Amino acid sequence: MKNYSFILIAFIAVMMTACKKTSHITGTIEDGKDRDTLFLISDVKNGIPMDTLFVKGGRFEYETEPDSTYLCLLRYGKKIQAFFMEPGNIQISLKKDEMENIISGTKLNDEWQKLNSAASDYQKEMMRLTEEVQKDTSEQNMQAIMPKVMMAQNKLSDIYYQTAERNIQNELGFFLVSNPVALSEEQVLKLINQMPSKIHARKEIQEIERFLKSSAAQNAEGGNTISDFSAQSPDGKTINAMSVVSKHELTIIDFWASWCSPCMQEMPHMVELYKLYKDKGLGILGVSLDTDEEAWKNAISKTGASWDHISELKRNSEIANMFGVTAIPFTLLVDKEGHVLASGLVGNELEDFVRAQLN
Repeated sequence: MKNYSFILIAFIAVMMTACKKTSHITGTIEDGKDRDTLFLISDVKNGIPMDTLFVKGGRFEYETEPDSTYLCLLRYGKKIQAFFMEPGNIQISLKKDEMENIISGTKLNDEWQKLNSAASDYQKEMMRLTEEVQKDTSEQNMQAIMPKVMMAQNKLSDIYYQTAERNIQNELGFFLVSNPVALSEEQVLKLINQMPSKIHARKEIQEIERFLKSSAAQNAEGGNTISDFSAQSPDGKTINAMSVVSKHELTIIDFWASWCSPCMQEMPHMVELYKLYKDKGLGILGVSLDTDEEAWKNAISKTGASWDHISELKRNSEIANMFGVTAIPFTLLVDKEGHVLASGLVGNELEDFVRAQLN
C-alpha cells in the first residue's frame, strides 16, 4: 500500500510540473561583454526593474513562470527593447543598430517582430524620400514625392490595423490600441468595438474611448455635428460643405485622391451608388487630398464622378486634419443638418447604409 501511495504522489508531482507554463528567454547581444547587465522591466509605467540579467560570452538567459502574458522591457545601456513575456522559448537578438533587433519564438513575439520589421522598412523609406527632397527642393519634386509618403504611411497604418485586429483578444492587440502610433482615431474606435469585454473594461481603453468620443471635430462620431469647411472646386469656385449638405437628405463626404489605389478601385462603386440614389436625396461631396490639380481633374473626368468636388491642393490638408483622417478612402455620412450618422463605410456596407436611410 505504501508503494502505491509513493507512486501516486510522484505521479501528481510530475503532472503538476508538466502543467507549469514556463517562459524561457535566451538572447545574444552584439559586442556584449561579460558581466554587462540587462534590466528586465515588467512595470512598464514606472520603469522599475523586476530582475537583472548578466551577459556571458555575448549571451544571456532567463526563466520564469508568469501568471499571465504581459509586456516587458529589456533595458541595456541607454537602449530599450520591448517584448511579450509569454509561455514558450523566447529568442532575443540585440544588435548595435536597435532597428535590427530580432524577437521571436512565441506567437505574440513573432507578430511583434513582423510589425517592428514593417516599421523599420517604413523608417528607411522615409529617410530615402527625405534625401530625395534634400537633393531637389523644387515644388515639382515635392509634388512627386508626397504621394509616395502618403502611400507609405497608409501601408504602415494598414499593417498596424491588421495586426491589432488579428490580436484584438490578447495583449498585443491591447498594446497597439492603447498606444495607437500608426492608427487613425476611426481605426482605434473600430478595434475597441471588437475587443472582448475583459480587455474593453480596462482603464486605459475606457479613457481612450471617452476621449475619442468627446470631440466631433476629431473623430466624427455618430450623433455629432460637423463644423463647416470650404475649399476650391475644379472650376476655381469656393464651395462650403454645408451648402452642399443642406440640399440633400443624406450626403457622403468622401475623402480620396487620384494617387490612392483603393480610392480609385472604390470610385466605380460610388458612381453607381450615386446614379441609383441621387433622385432619392443622396448627395456626395468629394474632398480630394491631391496636390496635383491636373491629376485631380483628370481623375474626376475619367471616373464620371459627377458630384460636387473640392480640394485644398496642398500637402497638409486642414480639412483632413479636422476629422482626424490619416488613411483614405474615408467617408462621413451626414443628414441635411450636418449630423454624423456613420463614418468609415465603403463598398457593400456603404450601399446598405444608403439604402436603409433613403428607402
